[in-house]
Amino acid sequence: MMRRLPATFYGAILLSLGLAGCARHPEVTVRNLAGVALREVVISGNGFEEKLGDIAPGGSAGSAVRLRGASGLRVAFEAEGKRHLAAEAGYFEGSGLYRVTATVAADFSVAVEAGIGPGGF
Repeated sequence: MMRRLPATFYGAILLSLGLAGCARHPEVTVRNLAGVALREVVISGNGFEEKLGDIAPGGSAGSAVRLRGASGLRVAFEAEGKRHLAAEAGYFEGSGLYRVTATVAADFSVAVEAGIGPGGF
């Protein structure tokens, strides 16, 4: 015979899941498909700026970011002796459910994809 659990048990589980989501921050990853090293990579947005360092060709680097409200993503880096600053792109919020990926292409353009869930998009 199955035993019924009280409604407060289910409420406590939902509350803890909700709080766990609030405690995390969006994950931002920069992928380098440019074919050359990206130097001094910096990501920024509404209330945050994170230095990711250098990213080798074909590599990636990332960080959880703490932002204020909704944001887009800016990516700055040096490649082939020139500083590049991509315009702000994408949309994400301060929830840990968001996954954001910025991909640097061979022409040094940056495409930003953001979504919710384990893979993000």
